Amino acid sequence: TTPRGGQYQVTLSDGTKVWLNASSSIRFPVVFAGLERKVVITGEAYFEVAKNTAMPFKVNTNTSVVEVLGTHFNVNAYDDEAAIKTTLLEGAVKVSATGSAALKYLQPGQQSVINKEGKISVVTHADTEEAMAWLNGYFQFKSSDLKSILRQISRWYDVDIVYNGNVNLHFTGQLTRNENASKVFEALALTNEVHFKIDGKKIIVSP
Repeated sequence: TTPRGGQYQVTLSDGTKVWLNASSSIRFPVVFAGLERKVVITGEAYFEVAKNTAMPFKVNTNTSVVEVLGTHFNVNAYDDEAAIKTTLLEGAVKVSATGSAALKYLQPGQQSVINKEGKISVVTHADTEEAMAWLNGYFQFKSSDLKSILRQISRWYDVDIVYNGNVNLHFTGQLTRNENASKVFEALALTNEVHFKIDGKKIIVSP
């Protein structure tokens, strides 16, 4: 389990490499046995799965299952996000919603989106750069709404966001995760359409 502000990389017994984003977790056996390799995650993780056609690799979240043989992909499954997103970089994956017979097969560059109702859709030309920005040390936004951006920032900088009024803004840009938190909020405030007040670990957001 990683705390807010933490990141971790682990190699599983089969050689699969996993990177965990902030406020995430993975549960896995010490040694894989049986007919499949099964792990359970919360939050966000990037996988480079060791190939083993005889033993499929399955990533379970609260509401989805991603099944692969050997591939590179990212799963974003934070409970406070509107959907679970699986972004495929290499190989092939099969994605299903828990309790549903509906399946989607992804090709590299595609992203599956499972909403809270369990409906699956596929983004054919996904922004893989945006999906992988966290692993490369960046926040990357493409017409992203402010609340979505601040959820990412709160997890990384271990701060709580409080809204003082309604703020409906969208941002496009890139920020480094190595920057001091105050600098990040200064950059977002350059629009003069949103203001931030830092009070310890609490960030007050107002129009």
